[in-house]
Formats: sequence, structure tokens, C-alpha cells
Amino acid sequence: MYEKLTYSGNECNSYLYFSFDAEYFDTKKITEELNIEPTSVMIKKEPVPKSTAWKYQIDAGNEIDLENYLEKLIDIIEPKIEIITRLKEKYDLTTRIQFVIDIDINLESSTPYFGLNKRTIEFLAKTGTEVDFDLYKADTIGLLNN
Repeated sequence: MYEKLTYSGNECNSYLYFSFDAEYFDTKKITEELNIEPTSVMIKKEPVPKSTAWKYQIDAGNEIDLENYLEKLIDIIEPKIEIITRLKEKYDLTTRIQFVIDIDINLESSTPYFGLNKRTIEFLAKTGTEVDFDLYKADTIGLLNN
């Protein structure tokens, strides 16, 4: 029997999201045409945020198997490929799948993992979506006290 791979107990807050990005655009029009409520919206202001974004986020928390969460995200946005492509052209937008990953630095804990399967790669290609990764070390206070 295999042991489930987990973080060492440090608080991790990994998540991923799909976003539309541009300097300025009407985020309400994206919501209406996609028929998906965003989990967050940023509107460009001076000095920050530096751009406008419409985001749909899925939280993974402490889980290290991020592929399951990527599949959930693709399940939601894949049926909207034609709409996404049209919105990008109509409003001069870019799209992105962003991974924000906490990495537990305990040597005995597992690191997060995921795969970009054929379905995901086809979605990325059809929509011209970029993929970005933000990697952070998980809180080390607990490690220092042990």
C-alpha cells in the first residue's frame, strides 16, 4: 500500500486561475458573454494594479496533486473555447493560466506536481493561452521551532 504524499504540515495555499488580461476592458462584458462569474476582478489604477484582469480561481490549499485542480479548471473553461477566442479578438485581450504554488521546504515532504495532458495542451493552443508559475517557499517558522 502506498502512503499519500503530503506537505509536512506547514500552511500552504496553492491555487490556480484562468484570466483575461489587458490594460483596460469591461470585465462585466466578459462575465456576461462567458456566463461564468469571476472569483475576482482587478481594475487598473495608479500606481497598482498595473492592468485589468478577470479571474476564475480554484484553490488547492495543501494538496500537492495540482493536476486534479487543473482538470477542474479545464472542465469549466474548455466548453467556452469559441467564446474565449472571440472575446480575445473583440477586446484585444490575453489569456493565462496561472499557478501559484507554495513549496514546503521540509526535505521529508513532497513537492507539488501536475501534468499538462493532451487535453490541456490542446486548450492552450486553441485559445492562445499562456501558462505562468509563481513559486513560493511555504512558511518556515514551524521548521525553525522544531
